[in-house]
Amino acid sequence: MLKIAEHKDPQHSFKAEKFLSAEKLYLPLSQHTGKPSKICVEKKQTVRKNQLIAKSDGFISASLHAPVKGEILEIKKHFHPKFGKIKSIILKTELDNNQDNSLNHSFDLEKTAKEDILTAIAEAGVVGMGGAGFPAQVKLNPPKKIDTLIINGCECEPYLASDHRLMVENLEEIFKGIGVISKLVRPKEIIFAVEENKEEAIKKINYFINTKKTNLPKVKLKILKSRYPQGGEKQLIYSLTKRKISGKMLPLDLGCIVDNVATCFAIYEAAYLRQPLTRRIVTFCGDALVKPKNIWLNIGTTLGELIDKKIIEFKEKPKKIIFGGPMTGDTVVNLSTPILKTTSGVLFLEKLPKEEEESACIRCGRCINYCPMDLMPLEYVKMVKNKKYKNLENYQIKDCIECGCCSYICPAQIPVLDYIKLGKEKIK
Repeated sequence: MLKIAEHKDPQHSFKAEKFLSAEKLYLPLSQHTGKPSKICVEKKQTVRKNQLIAKSDGFISASLHAPVKGEILEIKKHFHPKFGKIKSIILKTELDNNQDNSLNHSFDLEKTAKEDILTAIAEAGVVGMGGAGFPAQVKLNPPKKIDTLIINGCECEPYLASDHRLMVENLEEIFKGIGVISKLVRPKEIIFAVEENKEEAIKKINYFINTKKTNLPKVKLKILKSRYPQGGEKQLIYSLTKRKISGKMLPLDLGCIVDNVATCFAIYEAAYLRQPLTRRIVTFCGDALVKPKNIWLNIGTTLGELIDKKIIEFKEKPKKIIFGGPMTGDTVVNLSTPILKTTSGVLFLEKLPKEEEESACIRCGRCINYCPMDLMPLEYVKMVKNKKYKNLENYQIKDCIECGCCSYICPAQIPVLDYIKLGKEKIK
Protein backbone atom coordinates (compact mmCIF):
# COMPACT_ATOMS: atom_id res chain seq x y z
CA MET A 1 0.00 0.00 0.00
CA LEU A 2 1.02 3.61 -0.58
CA LYS A 3 1.60 6.58 1.67
CA ILE A 4 0.21 9.49 -0.36
CA ALA A 5 -0.61 13.13 0.38
CA GLU A 6 -3.93 13.22 2.22
CA HIS A 7 -5.17 16.78 1.55
CA LYS A 8 -7.89 16.33 4.19
CA ASP A 9 -7.46 19.64 6.00
CA PRO A 10 -9.30 21.87 6.67
CA GLN A 11 -12.48 20.02 5.60
CA HIS A 12 -11.79 17.31 8.20
CA SER A 13 -12.70 19.78 10.95
CA PHE A 14 -15.63 21.54 9.23
CA LYS A 15 -19.05 20.67 10.62
CA ALA A 16 -21.53 19.48 8.01
CA GLU A 17 -23.89 22.15 6.69
CA LYS A 18 -27.30 21.53 5.11
CA PHE A 19 -28.74 22.35 1.70
CA LEU A 20 -31.96 20.37 1.24
CA SER A 21 -33.89 22.91 -0.85
CA ALA A 22 -32.80 22.33 -4.44
CA GLU A 23 -35.44 23.46 -6.94
CA LYS A 24 -34.97 20.44 -9.20
CA LEU A 25 -33.65 16.98 -8.46
CA TYR A 26 -32.27 14.67 -11.15
CA LEU A 27 -32.60 11.04 -10.07
CA PRO A 28 -30.87 8.38 -12.23
CA LEU A 29 -32.37 4.89 -12.06
CA SER A 30 -28.92 3.35 -11.62
CA GLN A 31 -27.32 4.41 -8.32
CA HIS A 32 -26.24 0.97 -7.25
CA THR A 33 -24.65 -2.27 -8.36
CA GLY A 34 -27.05 -4.42 -10.34
CA LYS A 35 -30.15 -3.85 -12.43
CA PRO A 36 -31.52 -0.28 -12.61
CA SER A 37 -34.70 0.37 -10.64
CA LYS A 38 -38.05 0.30 -12.46
CA ILE A 39 -40.09 3.52 -12.71
CA CYS A 40 -43.46 3.44 -10.94
CA VAL A 41 -44.58 7.08 -11.44
CA GLU A 42 -45.66 9.12 -14.45
CA LYS A 43 -44.84 12.51 -15.93
CA LYS A 44 -46.78 15.39 -14.27
CA GLN A 45 -47.62 13.20 -11.27
CA THR A 46 -47.37 14.84 -7.83
CA VAL A 47 -45.39 12.75 -5.36
CA ARG A 48 -45.02 12.91 -1.60
CA LYS A 49 -41.77 13.21 0.27
CA ASN A 50 -40.20 9.73 0.65
CA GLN A 51 -42.64 8.20 -1.86
CA LEU A 52 -41.36 5.26 -3.90
CA ILE A 53 -40.76 6.47 -7.46
CA ALA A 54 -38.76 3.53 -8.87
CA LYS A 55 -38.83 0.05 -7.37
CA SER A 56 -36.08 -2.54 -7.29
CA ASP A 57 -36.17 -4.73 -10.36
CA GLY A 58 -34.63 -8.04 -9.37
CA PHE A 59 -32.49 -9.65 -6.70
CA ILE A 60 -29.55 -7.27 -7.17
CA SER A 61 -31.34 -3.93 -7.43
CA ALA A 62 -32.45 -1.07 -5.17
CA SER A 63 -35.49 1.16 -4.81
CA LEU A 64 -35.49 4.93 -5.35
CA HIS A 65 -37.58 7.51 -3.46
CA ALA A 66 -38.57 11.15 -3.81
CA PRO A 67 -36.38 13.17 -1.40
CA VAL A 68 -39.07 15.89 -1.27
CA LYS A 69 -42.65 16.57 -2.31
CA GLY A 70 -42.98 17.76 -5.88
CA GLU A 71 -44.04 17.10 -9.46
CA ILE A 72 -42.48 14.63 -11.88
CA LEU A 73 -41.35 17.08 -14.52
CA GLU A 74 -39.79 14.65 -17.00
CA ILE A 75 -38.54 11.09 -17.38
CA LYS A 76 -35.62 11.11 -19.77
CA LYS A 77 -31.92 10.41 -20.14
CA HIS A 78 -29.73 12.69 -18.06
CA PHE A 79 -26.08 13.01 -17.05
CA HIS A 80 -24.55 10.39 -14.75
CA PRO A 81 -21.01 10.68 -13.32
CA LYS A 82 -20.04 7.20 -14.50
CA PHE A 83 -22.36 6.13 -17.33
CA GLY A 84 -22.67 9.23 -19.52
CA LYS A 85 -26.42 9.71 -19.90
CA ILE A 86 -28.97 7.28 -18.47
CA LYS A 87 -32.71 7.20 -17.81
CA SER A 88 -33.59 9.53 -14.93
CA ILE A 89 -36.55 11.04 -13.12
CA ILE A 90 -36.56 14.85 -12.96
CA LEU A 91 -38.46 16.13 -9.94
CA LYS A 92 -39.54 19.76 -9.58
CA THR A 93 -39.77 20.43 -5.86
CA GLU A 94 -42.52 22.39 -4.12
CA LEU A 95 -41.45 25.69 -2.59
CA ASP A 96 -43.13 24.88 0.72
CA ASN A 97 -41.64 21.50 1.49
CA ASN A 98 -41.50 21.23 5.24
CA GLN A 99 -43.73 18.20 5.59
CA ASP A 100 -42.27 14.97 6.88
CA ASN A 101 -43.82 11.80 5.51
CA SER A 102 -41.66 9.38 7.46
CA LEU A 103 -43.88 6.73 9.02
CA ASN A 104 -44.48 6.90 12.76
CA HIS A 105 -42.69 3.76 13.79
CA SER A 106 -41.86 2.16 17.09
CA PHE A 107 -38.80 -0.02 16.60
CA ASP A 108 -37.62 -2.60 19.14
CA LEU A 109 -34.43 -4.24 17.89
CA GLU A 110 -34.76 -7.32 20.08
CA LYS A 111 -38.41 -7.99 19.25
CA THR A 112 -38.29 -7.28 15.52
CA ALA A 113 -37.87 -10.32 13.29
CA LYS A 114 -34.86 -10.56 10.99
CA GLU A 115 -37.11 -10.80 7.92
CA ASP A 116 -38.93 -7.59 8.87
CA ILE A 117 -35.64 -5.71 9.28
CA LEU A 118 -34.37 -6.91 5.89
CA THR A 119 -37.67 -5.84 4.31
CA ALA A 120 -37.39 -2.37 5.86
CA ILE A 121 -33.82 -1.99 4.55
CA ALA A 122 -34.84 -3.14 1.07
CA GLU A 123 -37.89 -0.85 1.00
CA ALA A 124 -35.68 2.09 2.02
CA GLY A 125 -33.37 1.56 -0.96
CA VAL A 126 -30.24 1.32 1.19
CA VAL A 127 -27.03 0.54 -0.70
CA GLY A 128 -23.37 0.45 0.24
CA MET A 129 -22.29 4.08 0.40
CA GLY A 130 -18.55 3.64 0.41
CA GLY A 131 -18.03 2.35 -3.11
CA ALA A 132 -20.01 0.35 -5.63
CA GLY A 133 -23.42 0.72 -3.97
CA PHE A 134 -24.24 -2.97 -3.47
CA PRO A 135 -27.86 -3.42 -2.27
CA ALA A 136 -27.69 -3.72 1.53
CA GLN A 137 -30.51 -6.25 1.96
CA VAL A 138 -28.56 -8.77 -0.14
CA LYS A 139 -25.24 -8.34 1.69
CA LEU A 140 -26.92 -8.56 5.10
CA ASN A 141 -28.62 -11.87 4.35
CA PRO A 142 -25.54 -14.02 3.68
CA PRO A 143 -25.88 -17.74 2.88
CA LYS A 144 -22.91 -18.53 5.14
CA LYS A 145 -22.07 -18.00 8.80
CA ILE A 146 -20.39 -14.67 9.55
CA ASP A 147 -17.98 -14.48 12.47
CA THR A 148 -16.47 -11.01 11.89
CA LEU A 149 -18.30 -7.77 11.17
CA ILE A 150 -15.98 -4.96 10.05
CA ILE A 151 -17.14 -1.35 10.19
CA ASN A 152 -15.16 0.69 7.69
CA GLY A 153 -14.36 4.22 8.84
CA CYS A 154 -11.01 4.42 7.04
CA GLU A 155 -11.90 6.86 4.23
CA CYS A 156 -8.45 6.42 2.70
CA GLU A 157 -9.01 8.47 -0.49
CA PRO A 158 -7.30 11.88 -0.39
CA TYR A 159 -9.48 14.99 0.19
CA LEU A 160 -12.65 13.17 1.35
CA ALA A 161 -13.99 13.93 4.84
CA SER A 162 -17.70 13.03 4.77
CA ASP A 163 -17.32 9.75 6.68
CA HIS A 164 -15.16 11.44 9.30
CA ARG A 165 -17.77 14.14 9.90
CA LEU A 166 -20.51 11.51 10.12
CA MET A 167 -18.54 9.63 12.79
CA VAL A 168 -17.94 12.83 14.75
CA GLU A 169 -21.47 14.20 14.47
CA ASN A 170 -23.70 11.09 14.27
CA LEU A 171 -21.86 8.33 16.10
CA GLU A 172 -24.83 7.24 18.21
CA GLU A 173 -26.91 6.64 15.08
CA ILE A 174 -24.02 4.76 13.45
CA PHE A 175 -23.80 2.45 16.45
CA LYS A 176 -27.55 1.83 16.33
CA GLY A 177 -27.10 0.88 12.69
CA ILE A 178 -24.28 -1.48 13.70
CA GLY A 179 -26.70 -3.00 16.20
CA VAL A 180 -29.18 -3.68 13.40
CA ILE A 181 -26.48 -5.33 11.27
CA SER A 182 -25.33 -7.39 14.24
CA LYS A 183 -28.88 -8.62 14.79
CA LEU A 184 -29.00 -9.77 11.16
CA VAL A 185 -25.60 -11.51 10.80
CA ARG A 186 -24.82 -12.46 14.45
CA PRO A 187 -21.01 -11.98 14.34
CA LYS A 188 -18.73 -13.22 17.08
CA GLU A 189 -16.79 -9.97 17.01
CA ILE A 190 -17.17 -6.47 15.61
CA ILE A 191 -14.11 -4.49 14.50
CA PHE A 192 -14.46 -0.74 14.00
CA ALA A 193 -11.58 0.22 11.70
CA VAL A 194 -10.39 3.84 11.49
CA GLU A 195 -7.21 5.35 10.06
CA GLU A 196 -4.91 7.19 12.48
CA ASN A 197 -5.52 10.58 10.82
CA LYS A 198 -9.06 10.78 12.24
CA GLU A 199 -8.19 11.77 15.79
CA GLU A 200 -11.51 13.44 16.64
CA ALA A 201 -13.51 10.41 15.49
CA ILE A 202 -11.17 8.03 17.33
CA LYS A 203 -11.69 9.88 20.62
CA LYS A 204 -15.46 9.72 20.25
CA ILE A 205 -15.50 6.04 19.31
CA ASN A 206 -13.22 5.18 22.24
CA TYR A 207 -15.44 7.11 24.64
CA PHE A 208 -18.56 5.45 23.24
CA ILE A 209 -17.13 1.94 23.61
CA ASN A 210 -15.44 2.44 26.99
CA THR A 211 -18.47 4.03 28.64
CA LYS A 212 -20.56 1.09 27.41
CA LYS A 213 -23.10 3.21 25.57
CA THR A 214 -23.85 0.19 23.39
CA ASN A 215 -25.27 -3.26 24.13
CA LEU A 216 -23.44 -4.80 21.21
CA PRO A 217 -21.16 -7.83 21.53
CA LYS A 218 -17.56 -6.92 22.15
CA VAL A 219 -16.61 -4.07 19.82
CA LYS A 220 -12.93 -3.60 19.12
CA LEU A 221 -11.58 -0.30 17.78
CA LYS A 222 -8.66 -0.89 15.45
CA ILE A 223 -6.57 2.14 14.51
CA LEU A 224 -4.72 1.62 11.23
CA LYS A 225 -1.91 3.53 9.60
CA SER A 226 -3.00 6.04 6.97
CA ARG A 227 -2.25 4.18 3.78
CA TYR A 228 -3.92 3.84 0.41
CA PRO A 229 -6.03 1.78 -0.39
CA GLN A 230 -6.44 0.78 3.26
CA GLY A 231 -10.21 1.16 3.07
CA GLY A 232 -10.59 -1.28 0.18
CA GLU A 233 -12.71 -4.22 1.29
CA LYS A 234 -10.14 -6.92 0.53
CA GLN A 235 -7.21 -4.93 1.91
CA LEU A 236 -9.12 -4.11 5.10
CA ILE A 237 -10.06 -7.72 5.73
CA TYR A 238 -6.43 -8.79 5.33
CA SER A 239 -5.10 -5.97 7.54
CA LEU A 240 -7.49 -6.90 10.35
CA THR A 241 -7.76 -10.69 10.13
CA LYS A 242 -4.88 -11.83 7.84
CA ARG A 243 -7.50 -13.66 5.77
CA LYS A 244 -6.78 -13.26 2.07
CA ILE A 245 -9.48 -13.08 -0.59
CA SER A 246 -8.41 -14.53 -3.91
CA GLY A 247 -10.00 -15.37 -7.23
CA LYS A 248 -13.78 -15.35 -7.20
CA MET A 249 -14.04 -15.43 -3.41
CA LEU A 250 -16.26 -12.99 -1.55
CA PRO A 251 -15.73 -11.65 1.99
CA LEU A 252 -18.52 -13.92 3.25
CA ASP A 253 -16.47 -16.93 2.08
CA LEU A 254 -13.99 -15.96 4.80
CA GLY A 255 -16.69 -15.29 7.38
CA CYS A 256 -16.52 -11.50 7.04
CA ILE A 257 -18.86 -8.67 6.17
CA VAL A 258 -17.61 -5.10 5.70
CA ASP A 259 -19.94 -2.10 5.96
CA ASN A 260 -19.09 1.57 5.56
CA VAL A 261 -20.09 3.95 8.40
CA ALA A 262 -22.43 5.89 6.11
CA THR A 263 -24.20 2.63 5.25
CA CYS A 264 -24.61 1.95 8.98
CA PHE A 265 -26.23 5.36 9.39
CA ALA A 266 -28.62 4.69 6.49
CA ILE A 267 -29.53 1.31 7.98
CA TYR A 268 -30.31 3.01 11.30
CA GLU A 269 -32.66 5.43 9.54
CA ALA A 270 -34.34 2.63 7.59
CA ALA A 271 -34.95 0.43 10.65
CA TYR A 272 -35.63 2.98 13.39
CA LEU A 273 -37.30 5.77 11.40
CA ARG A 274 -38.51 4.01 8.22
CA GLN A 275 -36.63 6.79 6.41
CA PRO A 276 -35.53 5.85 2.88
CA LEU A 277 -32.07 6.73 1.62
CA THR A 278 -32.67 10.14 0.04
CA ARG A 279 -29.81 12.27 1.38
CA ARG A 280 -26.16 12.06 2.41
CA ILE A 281 -23.11 14.09 3.46
CA VAL A 282 -20.85 15.11 0.56
CA THR A 283 -17.40 16.71 0.79
CA PHE A 284 -16.70 19.56 -1.66
CA CYS A 285 -13.04 20.50 -1.84
CA GLY A 286 -10.08 21.31 -4.06
CA ASP A 287 -7.91 24.33 -4.82
CA ALA A 288 -10.52 25.89 -7.14
CA LEU A 289 -12.98 26.48 -4.27
CA VAL A 290 -13.09 29.54 -2.03
CA LYS A 291 -13.72 27.23 0.92
CA PRO A 292 -14.13 23.44 1.22
CA LYS A 293 -17.36 22.22 2.79
CA ASN A 294 -19.16 19.13 4.01
CA ILE A 295 -22.86 19.40 3.13
CA TRP A 296 -25.98 17.31 3.70
CA LEU A 297 -27.67 17.13 0.29
CA ASN A 298 -30.70 15.46 -1.19
CA ILE A 299 -29.86 12.80 -3.74
CA GLY A 300 -30.31 14.33 -7.19
CA THR A 301 -28.98 17.81 -6.35
CA THR A 302 -26.84 19.08 -9.24
CA LEU A 303 -23.49 20.84 -9.11
CA GLY A 304 -24.99 23.66 -11.18
CA GLU A 305 -27.60 24.56 -8.60
CA LEU A 306 -25.04 24.50 -5.79
CA ILE A 307 -22.91 26.94 -7.79
CA ASP A 308 -25.83 29.16 -8.89
CA LYS A 309 -27.00 29.56 -5.29
CA LYS A 310 -23.43 30.12 -4.05
CA ILE A 311 -23.54 27.13 -1.74
CA ILE A 312 -20.09 26.42 -3.15
CA GLU A 313 -18.01 29.18 -4.74
CA PHE A 314 -15.02 29.21 -7.05
CA LYS A 315 -11.96 31.38 -6.62
CA GLU A 316 -10.67 30.01 -9.93
CA LYS A 317 -12.48 28.18 -12.70
CA PRO A 318 -11.80 24.47 -12.17
CA LYS A 319 -9.87 22.68 -14.88
CA LYS A 320 -11.07 19.31 -13.66
CA ILE A 321 -14.09 18.10 -11.66
CA ILE A 322 -14.00 14.64 -10.11
CA PHE A 323 -16.88 12.75 -8.48
CA GLY A 324 -15.22 10.82 -5.68
CA GLY A 325 -11.55 10.92 -4.76
CA PRO A 326 -8.61 11.64 -7.09
CA MET A 327 -7.49 8.00 -7.18
CA THR A 328 -10.73 6.23 -8.13
CA GLY A 329 -13.18 9.02 -8.95
CA ASP A 330 -14.86 9.82 -12.25
CA THR A 331 -14.13 13.02 -14.17
CA VAL A 332 -17.27 14.94 -15.16
CA VAL A 333 -17.62 17.83 -17.60
CA ASN A 334 -21.26 18.84 -17.14
CA LEU A 335 -22.45 20.82 -14.12
CA SER A 336 -25.91 19.23 -14.46
CA THR A 337 -24.43 16.01 -13.07
CA PRO A 338 -26.34 15.03 -9.88
CA ILE A 339 -25.26 13.76 -6.50
CA LEU A 340 -25.94 10.01 -6.14
CA LYS A 341 -26.40 7.70 -3.17
CA THR A 342 -22.74 6.73 -3.57
CA THR A 343 -21.28 10.24 -3.98
CA SER A 344 -19.02 10.84 -0.98
CA GLY A 345 -17.23 13.86 -2.42
CA VAL A 346 -16.69 16.16 -5.39
CA LEU A 347 -13.25 17.56 -6.15
CA PHE A 348 -12.65 20.84 -8.02
CA LEU A 349 -9.07 21.22 -9.25
CA GLU A 350 -7.50 24.34 -10.74
CA LYS A 351 -3.85 23.30 -10.56
CA LEU A 352 -3.29 19.99 -12.29
CA PRO A 353 -0.13 17.88 -12.09
CA LYS A 354 2.10 18.45 -15.07
CA GLU A 355 1.13 15.90 -17.66
CA GLU A 356 4.19 14.19 -19.03
CA GLU A 357 4.09 12.13 -22.16
CA GLU A 358 3.91 8.39 -21.70
CA SER A 359 7.29 6.75 -22.27
CA ALA A 360 8.37 3.14 -22.64
CA CYS A 361 8.01 0.78 -19.70
CA ILE A 362 11.41 0.31 -18.03
CA ARG A 363 10.23 -2.87 -16.29
CA CYS A 364 11.10 -1.51 -12.86
CA GLY A 365 8.38 -3.61 -11.28
CA ARG A 366 7.01 -0.83 -9.06
CA CYS A 367 3.45 -1.37 -10.30
CA ILE A 368 3.74 -5.01 -9.22
CA ASN A 369 5.37 -4.21 -5.88
CA TYR A 370 2.66 -1.70 -4.94
CA CYS A 371 -0.35 -3.57 -6.32
CA PRO A 372 -2.52 -4.39 -3.26
CA MET A 373 -3.93 -7.42 -5.09
CA ASP A 374 -0.50 -8.88 -6.05
CA LEU A 375 -1.28 -8.65 -9.77
CA MET A 376 0.94 -7.82 -12.77
CA PRO A 377 -0.32 -4.50 -14.16
CA LEU A 378 2.54 -4.14 -16.67
CA GLU A 379 1.41 -7.35 -18.37
CA TYR A 380 -2.12 -5.96 -18.77
CA VAL A 381 -0.73 -2.89 -20.52
CA LYS A 382 1.30 -5.02 -22.89
CA MET A 383 -1.67 -7.28 -23.73
CA VAL A 384 -4.07 -4.39 -24.33
CA LYS A 385 -1.58 -2.58 -26.55
CA ASN A 386 -1.13 -5.77 -28.58
CA LYS A 387 -4.92 -6.45 -28.55
CA LYS A 388 -4.43 -9.85 -26.91
CA TYR A 389 -7.57 -9.47 -24.85
CA LYS A 390 -8.20 -13.20 -24.44
CA ASN A 391 -5.03 -13.54 -22.37
CA LEU A 392 -6.14 -10.96 -19.78
CA GLU A 393 -8.33 -13.35 -17.79
CA ASN A 394 -5.42 -15.80 -17.43
CA TYR A 395 -3.67 -13.02 -15.50
CA GLN A 396 -6.69 -12.44 -13.21
CA ILE A 397 -7.49 -8.96 -14.51
CA LYS A 398 -10.95 -9.21 -12.93
CA ASP A 399 -9.30 -9.22 -9.51
CA CYS A 400 -8.08 -5.66 -10.11
CA ILE A 401 -9.92 -3.26 -7.76
CA GLU A 402 -9.01 -0.23 -9.92
CA CYS A 403 -7.35 1.60 -7.02
CA GLY A 404 -4.95 3.44 -9.34
CA CYS A 405 -1.77 2.67 -7.39
CA CYS A 406 -0.08 1.39 -10.55
CA SER A 407 -0.66 4.62 -12.48
CA TYR A 408 0.33 6.74 -9.48
CA ILE A 409 3.65 4.99 -8.96
CA CYS A 410 4.72 4.52 -12.61
CA PRO A 411 7.95 6.47 -13.40
CA ALA A 412 7.21 6.18 -17.15
CA GLN A 413 3.92 8.05 -16.72
CA ILE A 414 1.98 5.15 -18.25
CA PRO A 415 -1.77 5.46 -17.49
CA VAL A 416 -1.85 1.81 -16.42
CA LEU A 417 -5.35 1.95 -14.96
CA ASP A 418 -6.76 3.34 -18.21
CA TYR A 419 -5.37 0.32 -20.07
CA ILE A 420 -6.80 -2.02 -17.42
CA LYS A 421 -10.27 -0.48 -17.70
CA LEU A 422 -10.13 -0.78 -21.47
CA GLY A 423 -9.08 -4.41 -21.16
CA LYS A 424 -11.97 -5.18 -18.81
CA GLU A 425 -14.41 -3.61 -21.25
CA LYS A 426 -13.03 -5.69 -24.12
CA ILE A 427 -13.48 -9.02 -22.30
CA LYS A 428 -17.01 -8.35 -21.02
